[in-house]
Amino acid sequence: MATRDGVAVRTVPDGKWHYARALKETTTLLGSENWDVVHTHLSHDLWTLVPAMGLSRSGARLFLTKHMASGVRKRDPLHVILYRRVDRVFAVSRYIMESVLATCPVSREDVRLLPNGVSLDRFSPSRHSRQAVRKELGICQDEHVVGMIGRMTPGKGHAEFLEAARLLASSGRRIIFLVVGAASRGEEAYERKIRALARSLGLEGGLIFTGFREDTPALLSAMDVLAFPSHEESFGITLLEAMAMHVPVVAARSAGVLDVVVDGETGLFFTPGDSKGLADAIACLVSDGELCHRLANQARRRVEDTFSIDSVVTALLDEYEAAIRPAVAPVTTV
Repeated sequence: MATRDGVAVRTVPDGKWHYARALKETTTLLGSENWDVVHTHLSHDLWTLVPAMGLSRSGARLFLTKHMASGVRKRDPLHVILYRRVDRVFAVSRYIMESVLATCPVSREDVRLLPNGVSLDRFSPSRHSRQAVRKELGICQDEHVVGMIGRMTPGKGHAEFLEAARLLASSGRRIIFLVVGAASRGEEAYERKIRALARSLGLEGGLIFTGFREDTPALLSAMDVLAFPSHEESFGITLLEAMAMHVPVVAARSAGVLDVVVDGETGLFFTPGDSKGLADAIACLVSDGELCHRLANQARRRVEDTFSIDSVVTALLDEYEAAIRPAVAPVTTV
C-alpha cells in the first residue's frame, strides 16, 4: 500500500527469524541517512531496533504503537534497557494504554492515546451501491440484513452470532445473516466447526458465508445492522468502518470497544457471550427505523469528529514534530 501511494519502502529481514541479518541490515540502513523518526508497530522489533540504533549511533526518536494487550510483565532488566530507548508509546485505546502501563517499564507521561482511523472518503455511503451488492449476493432489496465481519478465529463471537440468528429466526423475523471473513492459516478447523454449527442450527436458508472479501465498504452498504460480538477486542476498526458507512452497530461491551461506541448514542451494547442479548439488540434495531437512523447519523458524526484518518495522522505528525523540534533557548531580556 505504501509503495502504491508513492512512499519509498526499504525492507529488512524479520528479526524474529533472521536476527543476525536483520540486525546487520537495520544497522546499515539507520547509519546510511540522518533519520529523524523510527516508528514500529511491533514491540518484538525493539530487540532489533534498539541495538541497531546504538550500533549506528542513530539520534532518531523511537516510537512504538501498541495494538494488542500483553499478559506478560516486561519489568526484567533487558526490557528496561529496551524501553528506556523508546521516546513515546502510542496505545490505540484506553484498554491498551492500561495494559501498557501495567506490563511495560514506561511512565504514564510517555504513553499517549492515539486511536486507529478510517478514510471518510473510502467509507462513504454515497460511493457504494447497496442494490448492486445485494443483487450479487442474491438478497432481496426489501429484506433486513445483519452481518458480522472478521477473521474466523476463536474469540470473535461467531457462535453467539449464529445462536442469535437462530433465536431471531425462531421468532418469525425474516432476516438474512452475513458472515464475512475466513480462517487464517492454521485455523481452518475452527471455520469448519462454525459452518457445521450453522448447519446444525438449521440456518442455511437465511445465512450467507461470503468467505474472505476485500470490498468491506461495499459489503457494509448492503447491511442494515453490523454485529460485533468479539469477546475482547483491543480496538474494533470494523466498528468504525460500519459507523462511517452509516450502518448502526450492536457490540459486545468490552475492552477497546468502549472507546469506539457510545451505548444508546452511536450503537447498542450487549454483554459479551450473551447470544440472547445480541438477538434482542438486533431485534430492537430492525424493528425501529427511526432509532437506526438516529444512531447511524450520530455514529457517522463521531467518526468524522474523532476517528477520521486525517485527524489521526495529523495528531501523529504533531507528536513527531514535538519530538524532533530543537529546544528553543529562552529569550533573555536586559
